[in-house]
This record gives sequence, structure tokens and C-alpha cells, in this order.
Amino acid sequence: MPRSQLRFEIAGWVGLFGLAPAALIYLSFNAGGYFPSAPGLLSVAFACALALRTALAERPFEGLDRALAIPLVGLTLYAAFQLTSTLWSQASANTLDSFTLTSLYVLAFAFFGSVRFSRGCANWLLRAVFGALTIVCLIGLTSRLLPHIWPTAGNFFADRLDYPLTYWNAEGMVAAIALILGLHLSADRHGHWSVNSIAAAVLPALAATLLLTFSRGAIGVGLLGLLTYCLLTRLSTLPAPLLALAAPVALALHSAWEATALSSSRPTGALAISQGRHVAMTVLACMLGAGLLRAVLLLLDGHIARLGIVRRPPRQALRVGLGASAGLIVLVLALAAGAGGFAGREYDKFVNGNKETVAQTRERLTDPANHGRLPLWRAAVDIYDTQQLHGSGAGTFQQYYPRYRMQAGYVVDAHSLYLQSLAELGIVGFVLILIVVLGMLVGLAARTRGPDRALYAALFAVCLAWVVHQGFDWDWQMPAATLGVFMLAGLGLARPRDGKVGLGGLPFSRSIVVFGWLALAVGPLLAGASYARLQHSSTELARGECSAAKREALSALSLSARRPQAYAIVGVCDLQLGFATAAVPATSQAVELEPQNWEEWYWLGVARAAAGLDPHQAIGKAIALDPLEPGLRNAEHKLNSDNPRIWELAAPRLRAEALTSGKFEITHL
Repeated sequence: MPRSQLRFEIAGWVGLFGLAPAALIYLSFNAGGYFPSAPGLLSVAFACALALRTALAERPFEGLDRALAIPLVGLTLYAAFQLTSTLWSQASANTLDSFTLTSLYVLAFAFFGSVRFSRGCANWLLRAVFGALTIVCLIGLTSRLLPHIWPTAGNFFADRLDYPLTYWNAEGMVAAIALILGLHLSADRHGHWSVNSIAAAVLPALAATLLLTFSRGAIGVGLLGLLTYCLLTRLSTLPAPLLALAAPVALALHSAWEATALSSSRPTGALAISQGRHVAMTVLACMLGAGLLRAVLLLLDGHIARLGIVRRPPRQALRVGLGASAGLIVLVLALAAGAGGFAGREYDKFVNGNKETVAQTRERLTDPANHGRLPLWRAAVDIYDTQQLHGSGAGTFQQYYPRYRMQAGYVVDAHSLYLQSLAELGIVGFVLILIVVLGMLVGLAARTRGPDRALYAALFAVCLAWVVHQGFDWDWQMPAATLGVFMLAGLGLARPRDGKVGLGGLPFSRSIVVFGWLALAVGPLLAGASYARLQHSSTELARGECSAAKREALSALSLSARRPQAYAIVGVCDLQLGFATAAVPATSQAVELEPQNWEEWYWLGVARAAAGLDPHQAIGKAIALDPLEPGLRNAEHKLNSDNPRIWELAAPRLRAEALTSGKFEITHL
């Protein structure tokens, strides 16, 4: 190979495997990627990467295979259906933001799936993803144990670890994925000894991070993923790493568990700092011990591989039979010991809540209460019943939920990807998302045999943990916890180097395909940049700088004229600046863009009251959309008059109360 071509190949691989950790770290330190600005920017990066690969690679999509095509086509159709739902969605800005997020997953899935699978490529990508997630977890753990070394803002001082993602369940999911990948890298017979040792060394810290999030779901799916990996991988690879890890991980978990002040309302108090230092020293010692033990026990891997039971394991039918028999015996014994009654009581607590305790940290790990998820799921089903075929439109759950909720509270997501897809995109979106998740699981499971069995066992275990967790949380809206899964699954499902020729040509000329990738980046770029300016506007509004807030809101509208929050901020600022007459058309435009959002109707009512116009119809519409919001009843009471002078006097107070209540979206974008 000519030297210039070799340099080009090296640059391509560096870019390929450098983009993965850079994207995950960037997302993690930008609120997990929850807000549209971060996914929008990364969509542009992946679109440009695909354009470069299309233009420069000899066979840019040789990795495309049937196993990859099924979930990739399903995900692409899901994104396209989200975009199409702008035709009937009554919150088009949220719909476009949802499409921006899904387009990021499509681009990343396609980018890493375009490369032919090989053990070497997969190992490098797996290490890159593991390294990025480990860095995020270690920094998060440091911020809790040693806040003087890595200080954080006051909003991270919760009783559960959530830095830097801002959401403890997503932080727990990141740690769970890293644990599964770390166990594989520690046990990998084909890995370098240093990688085996380093992976083992960081597992105690990852386990402590996961525990301090006190995320029941993340801990549960983490254990599920670890168990799945142990069952699917080669038996000979497990004894040494498990022996090296058992004691250090247990000690690290025990130390973190005993440090009660770290999970209190004052995790930076004197007692918490003292306990944090002790836990930090213990975890560090456990990390060193695990790494050294794994390095020493690497010498035993060869002896274990030569054991008779390892070289000639029992036939699969015998193993399945023994496992089923053992499970049946355990079930019978459990029922005899009264497990049936216990299960019934726990189910009742899940459905009706556990009134005996208010679970926050340690106690919540054994508390089966649903913590408000059942009402969200029921609301999602109720929304689905109104538009069963195509749903209410992507990103609209937040607007429709208030009229179905049973108690007041600010909620954006249904805490279930599947039920939210059902509500927002109807049966069509539900089927498409099932094609995506089942396609990835089936495709990876089918490859868990052969020489790369351990690698595929790790990929399948990660994917399974993620798929299960999607059922009761909103990892989809936190790409820091989801993007890595699509990266790994994309390469894992790509066509292997089997000697067969992969996809060669393109359906169009390279120039047209390159232009197509770049065109796909325009929408996410505008949406992300617009939302970033909208966030700046919200920040200025919270500071009371209405002139700056209005200027940033108008700047956001110059990039995307479909953002009702920007019009609402303009109207609210006009009220503050004394331009009540100008506030009415601004808030009316917000209502026109999002007619199912009670907040926009509220602002219209306040603007009309300040201008001496009848506010009753607007406030009445807001109450109809959210009957349980107490602030609306308060506004109705204060405006319960036919005297315009009373309306004008009440409007400034209603505006101030709304901005300080924390219940309006424009105050926390």
C-alpha cells in the first residue's frame, strides 16, 4: 500500500474511533444531550463524517448487511414518521426536536454500520466507548467523594449522584453499560494484558458510581446484563476475572453503602466530606487490588483453558436441562416458603405505592413502589386512544398529559419509550420502534456463536440491558446513555470479513449521496442553534434582563420560526417593559403554534388582561387543558371581574407569580 494511502487509512480509523468517545463525553457534560442543541451539533458531525466516508472510501457502505438493514431501515422509517407527524402535530417545534434526536441515532447507526465488522475494529470501538463512559463515571464519582477536587454547581447537590448527566437514572445506566463492557474487557482472551488489568481496575469505581445513583432500574438491568454476559460467553474466560473482581468490588460497594452522609441532603457537609475521603481511599485501594489481581491471574488463564470441563463442556441440551431442573426446584421451594404471598404484597405496593416509607436512597432499592410511573403510562394509553393510527405527533406527550394526569406536576416524558411512541406516533410508531429494538437483539443474538462469541455476548448484554430499561425510563431522550448502544450495535451487525464482497456501488452518484448527507444536517443544525439561543433567552429572563431575553428570543426565531416559547418570552418581556398591547399578538402567535399547551393560553390571558382585553376565554381554555393546575384557578379568581381596570392591576402579579413558580417551561429551558 502506498504511503499516502496508508496515511489516509490511519486518519480514517482515528476519526472513526475518535468520534465515538468524543461524542459521548460531549453529551455527558451537556446535560446528557437532553436539550436539542447538543444532538443537533452532533448530527452535523456524523453527517459530515458520512459525507467524507462516502466521498473518499473505495467501498463506503461495504458493511451493510441484512442483519443491520432491518433495524436501520426501521429506525430510519421511525425518524421519517416523526418528521411526517408535523402535518398533524400541534407542537411542531417539539416534533422537529424529536426528529433531530432520532436523526442522530440514525446517522451514528449508519456510520458505524458502514464499516466491515472485524474483531480488531470491534475491540477498538468497544474500548473507546468503555473509556468514554468510564471517564464520565469517574468524574461523577470524584465530584461526590472529593467535591473540593471537582466542584459542581449547587443544582447537583442531590441525595443521588447525577453529575454530569443531571439525571441519576441516566447516570446509573451509563455506569451499568460501562460495567458490562468492563467485565468483557477484563475477561477477553484476545485483549492485551494491560487492557485486561485496567478494565478490572476501574470496575470497583464503576460499581460504586452505580450504587450512589440509587437507580433501581439501572442496577437491575446492570445485573441482568452481567448475568447475560456470563451465560453467553465462554466459560473458560470467567473464573480468573471473577476471582480478581469479587472482593474489591464488594469492598468498594460496602464502603459506599456505609457512607450515609454522601446520599443525604448535604453531600458537601463536613461529615460527608470526611466520609467521602474515606470512600475515595477505599475505592482507590480496591481499584489497585483488582488491577494487580487480574494481572497476576492472567497467568492462570492458560491452565483454566486446559481443564477437562472447559475443553469439553457439557452438551447444550444437558446444560439447559440441568438449568431448568434447578430453576424448577428453586421455584417449588420458594412457593413452599410463602413466596406467592410475598409477591402479591409487593405487586400491591407497586400498583398502589408503599405508604410505609418515603423511599429516597437506600430504602428505595427494596421499595417496589412505581414512583408515579403508572399514572404516566395510563396517560400515554389514554392519549393513544384518541389517535390510534398515527398518534398525537412526536414530542407532544408533554402537551397532552396534563388533561389526563391524576395529580399536579411538571412532566415531559412518559418514562417508557414504547408507550410514549404508542401515544405520540400511534400503532405505526410502536411497530417501528419494536422492529428497531428486536432487530438489534435478534441480529446480535444470532452471532453469539463462533470465534467472536465473547465479543457478541458483551454487545448483546449491553443491548438487552438498554432495551429493558427503555420500558420504564427515558434513556432515549438522554443520548449520553443511548448513542453508545447504537454505535456498538451498528458495527456489531455489520457484514463480517467473510471473504464475500460487500455492497459496492451506490444507488446514485457519490456527489448526490454526499449532498444528501449534508442536507440531512441542515435541519438539526438550525434546530440545535435555535434552541441554544432560546436557552440563553430563558436564562436572561430568569435574571430579569428582559431586553436581552427578548433579543435572544428573536434571534432564536430567526433560525426557527416554529418555537412558541420564544414568542411567549417576547410577550412576557413586552409586559415587563410596559408594552402590553404588543404582548397580545406575540402570545397569540405562541398559542397558534402550540394550541394544546395550557401555558401558552395562560400567557395570552395575562397579556390580554394587561392590555385591558377580556382574558376569560384564554384562562378558561388553559383550565380545560390542565384542570389540576392550582395557578390557573388562582388566575381565574383574580380575574373574576368585568372591570378592565381590575384585569390590568392583576396582570403584573400573575406574571410575577408564574415566573417564580417554576412550573412554566420558559423559565427552565
